[in-house]
Amino acid sequence: MADGATIMCGYAFVSIRNKQSFGIDQHLLKHRGPDYSEEVDLDWCRARHWRLSIQDLTSHSNQPYSKQDNFLVYNGEFYNFREIGESLYSKSFQSDTQLLFHSLEHEDFESIRNESGFYSFLFIDRLKRKFFGARDHFGKKPMYFYFDNDLLVVASEDSTVKTLADQYGKKIPVDNSAIEHYFRYKDLHFGRTFLRGVHELAPGSTLEFDFDNWELTEGTSWEEYYSTAPFYKRTKQVKDSINVLENVPSVLETNLFKAVEKRFLADVPVQIALSGGVDSTLLALIANHKDEFFSRALTVSSSSRPSELNKSKSLCDSFSIEQSVIDFDSLDVLELLKESIRAQGGPLSHPHALAVYALTKEAAKQGKVLITGEGADELMYGYEHHKNENTTFAFIQHHDPKDYFEISKSGLNEIDELFNRDTIFKNNDLRDLEVKTHLLSLLRRNDRISMRNSIELRSAFLDFNLFENVTDLQESGHLSRGKESLVGIIKMFFKEYEADKEKIGFYVPFDAWFKEHIGVDQALDASIERAFSFLQDELKWYLKEGIVIENKLAWTLINIGIFLDFQEE
Repeated sequence: MADGATIMCGYAFVSIRNKQSFGIDQHLLKHRGPDYSEEVDLDWCRARHWRLSIQDLTSHSNQPYSKQDNFLVYNGEFYNFREIGESLYSKSFQSDTQLLFHSLEHEDFESIRNESGFYSFLFIDRLKRKFFGARDHFGKKPMYFYFDNDLLVVASEDSTVKTLADQYGKKIPVDNSAIEHYFRYKDLHFGRTFLRGVHELAPGSTLEFDFDNWELTEGTSWEEYYSTAPFYKRTKQVKDSINVLENVPSVLETNLFKAVEKRFLADVPVQIALSGGVDSTLLALIANHKDEFFSRALTVSSSSRPSELNKSKSLCDSFSIEQSVIDFDSLDVLELLKESIRAQGGPLSHPHALAVYALTKEAAKQGKVLITGEGADELMYGYEHHKNENTTFAFIQHHDPKDYFEISKSGLNEIDELFNRDTIFKNNDLRDLEVKTHLLSLLRRNDRISMRNSIELRSAFLDFNLFENVTDLQESGHLSRGKESLVGIIKMFFKEYEADKEKIGFYVPFDAWFKEHIGVDQALDASIERAFSFLQDELKWYLKEGIVIENKLAWTLINIGIFLDFQEE
């Protein structure tokens, strides 16, 4: 292949022993990369890449990228690749793909793995019959795999792993214990998926495969991921100098402005998700101030609850920003649920997933990149519960099944075991654990749902250097925790702005919708009954008398029911 630039994509890899391999269906991940797809057959393995062109729209950036006997399938970005290349290698690279390939070719990945960006990739050595793979520290881009005594499948989506494994006679059923875990925690942990035998690589981990010895090695286990210090606390960059002490606001401002500018590197239209809250408002104002072009702002609004729509409209009017408002009340919520669950590949953790689907579907009409304010709450300790150091989103139990069901037995002690280990609190505070659980769940959602609509979501707050720098300032006492400093930057441009006391964002009125449609919509009722049948038949959970199906219980049941219906298609 020729020169390669930044691209969003999907990829799939298959290796099988003592059997003939099959071609990988080019339509499998076309939604992740509709612009180009190519497959290589290296005898002992196959790899296919799907491209979503964002920088360098020419054929020079198609993958798999190769030189001699090395091949790279890569999903991600190193924003400042030119600067990195000059600094590390005294070379001028035309793309971040070239930079990554060069570092891997020279066994120097450690030098760039902590640079600003995100990635998931496989670097394949055809002659040695091995590969080296890795995933970024935030876990923004996914990697899933299935491995047994004669088959290895690695892909950007777990459902793709299942489809490819099925071609080789490997029947992968729903993991019943994962459904139980989801019911309790509204999420999955420890790398499990809803498909038995399909696993997720931990963020920041590596994956190595040796075909001749038939060995697959994960660099970091999920237990290590949860227990060790987060990446942004492993090095110290901020010095206790008088200059830093006197200029903390400008240090924050400078780093944030740099992070925002990087997110606008694109050869396609860039749009912004604008709720009117602190995070997205700040991004829009910085972009406008730096003359970074974005074609429009997208907002989701519902009349069922007061939103920040007036703020976003005021901002757009003041700075002549085009705004498109999506009326959530006009959408078919059940159909939106189905589309989102299909995109996610499993039950949804967050009702906001419906807003993300609506946003990215609309964004796809005019571009391929949507910038969001994701990660600001974790960066700045911005959630309301962060004011109480004993409260966290991390590993929080969403339901106790015993409140609703008669249960003969119940396992699931992984979370309890984890919290009994001193190291988890020695190396992490509760916010750090949220980065590793709650934020990771949001990033999984963002990746799967946005890529279903062929849109790349970017967030300036999820910048390695920014996270590292802000954390150092906070831990040294130079920067207070909370979003007051971000509001201060907003008021440099928008003096009338006042932050709401309660975080609203893109509100999704699921509870009101469910109350109105349950018992009326046959398809909705059928999904609830499907969930009850599974819980009774497979988990031996029997519903107690007098239980009202509403609110968060309703959300959990309808997600389980719709997901199980999809598995039977």
